[in-house]
Amino acid sequence: MRFKANTTIARLVSRRALSSLSQPMDAKDELLDIRRQFSRTQGSGSVELERNDSTGVAIIRFRNASKRNAISGQMMSQFWESIEELQRWKKGRAVVVCGADGFFCSGGDLTTVRAIADPVNGRRMSLLMHANLSRLQALPLVSVAVVEGMAIGGGAEISTSCDFRLMGESALMGFVHIRLGIASAWGGGSRLAALIGPQRALQMMLSGRRLDATEALRLGLADDVIPSDVNGVQFAHQWVERLLGYGARETIGAVKGIVNGARYLPLELALREEVEYSASVWGGVAHQEALQQNIKHK
Repeated sequence: MRFKANTTIARLVSRRALSSLSQPMDAKDELLDIRRQFSRTQGSGSVELERNDSTGVAIIRFRNASKRNAISGQMMSQFWESIEELQRWKKGRAVVVCGADGFFCSGGDLTTVRAIADPVNGRRMSLLMHANLSRLQALPLVSVAVVEGMAIGGGAEISTSCDFRLMGESALMGFVHIRLGIASAWGGGSRLAALIGPQRALQMMLSGRRLDATEALRLGLADDVIPSDVNGVQFAHQWVERLLGYGARETIGAVKGIVNGARYLPLELALREEVEYSASVWGGVAHQEALQQNIKHK
């Protein structure tokens, strides 16, 4: 039954419009070509993936110390590979997305940006990162961004693709693209509007201003504030454990699928998908164990 539930949820998730698997073959071929191009683009840094089978919590960490964890071309390709590994991970329940050395991400690496400063290559970069963040959001895992230092430009866009955002007390988040004469390119503008509403998103993006943790929490852009004397990743682990206390992997995946359907699908289709997600876990191992323990009334 556990294998059946995993298979069903994976099948349902793959049908989402936001999943790269739903793209026509020529689009997938184009993405493969783009990944190859950007893996050879000049730039430093790496994307690290750690998985803990015992806790079911993984960490994606951006590391590009000299450039405040800006995302280079090779990091964009590595990001794809990390998400691909998480798609295959059978013991995962959550993924924490963070930057190394107390700084989330400052957007695109200027070395890479200067090498692709034309509309054709800009579009190709946008397609790759849009696919990365859509695939991250479509994972049957709860995703939590740990925003310490700053999340600006593309860094802010990455944070909006996560299910939750935890901000350090002194952290700042800003869609500063307009200061550079560009607009959001990785899907973050649309996600920001969905999170805080079109009017507030428009104000934030046109002004290019940076929000502190208090204001982000008030707007619903942040879900909690990390105390200054606490390690951000450790705080995120504890936060996730409190959130997912009862959740088996299959059930978490089903709940995420239902919510993603509500976000992106017409209501009638989302309701039908909810029936399928519910059926995929009904009578499964976690359900049977809960019935035997009478958990509902505890």
